[in-house]
Amino acid sequence: MKRYATLICLLVVTGAACCQAAPVGERTASLIGELMRSYERQGMFSGAVLAAEGGEIVYEEAFGDANRELKVPNAVDTRFRIASISKPFTQILILQQVEDGALDLDGSIADYLPRYEGIAADRITIEQLLTHSSGIVGEWAVPELERIERVYHSRDELLEHIAGYTLWFEPGSRAGYSNFGYFLLAVIVEEVSGTSYADLLEERICAPAGMENTVIDVTTQLIERRAAGYHYHEERGFENAPFIEMSFVYGYGHLLSTERDLYLWERALRAGTFLSQDYTDFVLEFAAARDPIGTSEREVDVVRFGGSVNGFLCSTHSYMQDDRFVVVLSNAKDRSETMLPSTFTVARNIAAVLYGLEYELPTRPAASE
Repeated sequence: MKRYATLICLLVVTGAACCQAAPVGERTASLIGELMRSYERQGMFSGAVLAAEGGEIVYEEAFGDANRELKVPNAVDTRFRIASISKPFTQILILQQVEDGALDLDGSIADYLPRYEGIAADRITIEQLLTHSSGIVGEWAVPELERIERVYHSRDELLEHIAGYTLWFEPGSRAGYSNFGYFLLAVIVEEVSGTSYADLLEERICAPAGMENTVIDVTTQLIERRAAGYHYHEERGFENAPFIEMSFVYGYGHLLSTERDLYLWERALRAGTFLSQDYTDFVLEFAAARDPIGTSEREVDVVRFGGSVNGFLCSTHSYMQDDRFVVVLSNAKDRSETMLPSTFTVARNIAAVLYGLEYELPTRPAASE
């Protein structure tokens, strides 16, 4: 069924009688609520969403279970693994060190991390690590990845592991997505600052932005309100996601956060709370895109960050020209997207409500039966 999110206010006056429509924000929230409850009824979403417009939150709600076995529902303050959305946090911490004079973007890995013995450590620059142009391979190149990612790795063990790979391409010659490059950045920021990543995260990002629920995900620690992750199998239904030891994704996929914290982070980033304008633009432009909205043919400029890790999907969408923002966090993942849509799909439908454009209410795929 098609739904149109065009918001029409009708004011009918006959003599002394007057009928006033609900405020625009309430109607927007109602339409987003209808959309998300439809996803929930179809069993097609588990997680939390937030939508904001003009610097005001117009909708936030959670759906499904944070723990399916214990029947613990997701809440708006449930902490989700945010996977690669951890990377812009690492970017910010690195660029803060550049602004402090402790790092040079043209400096090499060897300048700041001499114990790393990987190929071309004296030629790969900090900027190349930031922009995925270092030539250092990603985890896709790791043989027996599912076995290796289950094992705890100290910083030095993972440095040695990464150093054992040949380069993907000559540094600076092109771009190639590298998670391991961001692990190196996380270690470098600790080396040059003399402070742990966790302390830098709190002091330089969370406290200034008012974020109270964003932390490093340490596998062995008890962390309040941490969601469990699930995979959807087309024959068996929902299953526990494969185990991953979070030390393996340090710097590039190791953070937990909430929908509200990511909203606060986005507002602070845009306002220049963390970095000067030039370096703020560096972070934002790196994630700039042009995306469709709902089922319409209209495309809108957006700054979007996304992530995927065992059992979790997430994305944030900043429509900066119109001051609109959507975040979708999910603790259920369907690799084929047969049953569960991506967080990008959900977010773009929510954005369609904000823009007053056409979108579709979800229908359960026949394959799921």
